[in-house]
Amino acid sequence: MSKNNGVYQLIIENLKMIEQTNGILDEIQENVFNQIDKYINSWAEKKSWSCEGSFWIKGPQKFYPTHWDKKFSYFSFDLDDDIKNENISWLSYLNGSEHTKLGLCWCFSYGSKYQLQEWQKELKRQYDNNRSLFEKNNAKIVYGGRNLFIPITQDISELIENYPNGIDTVLEDPVNKALNCLNNIFPVIEQIYTKLTN
Repeated sequence: MSKNNGVYQLIIENLKMIEQTNGILDEIQENVFNQIDKYINSWAEKKSWSCEGSFWIKGPQKFYPTHWDKKFSYFSFDLDDDIKNENISWLSYLNGSEHTKLGLCWCFSYGSKYQLQEWQKELKRQYDNNRSLFEKNNAKIVYGGRNLFIPITQDISELIENYPNGIDTVLEDPVNKALNCLNNIFPVIEQIYTKLTN
């Protein structure tokens, strides 16, 4: 414990600055994630999909084809794991430096245990049958086999160089890359959705 005494002193001496940086970090994260929401919303609009919510303000932004019932299924911008470490900033998850990543998630809102098993079985079957398509588009099965996930990774050094005025152009490439991947695998997702909701 004594080897950390210098760190403790440093934190106590700079407490005011640390408190101020927490507020600034929240502001930066809100700007970054609102920009990602805008890209997703614009993409969904062009496809005539429904899009609602805001990642930073109301939790995951949900988007889905208008002929889908969102009670059963939707896409969202979220973590690939349901465990968020409170000591790690959201930007670290976007950087891809943590085990948990941020990205596009396909969620199926199952009801009973039987429905969950059917969903997992069909997702695994389609994933195995179309493995090269899914892998080529960075899609993987997460949450213990319940959801499909496409990561969005932003190099933090690029974000630093371009913040605040250039974040729109820096974030555009990784978000659009993930959305294009989603577009490529969507026909298979649509088959799964149709089979499980009919």
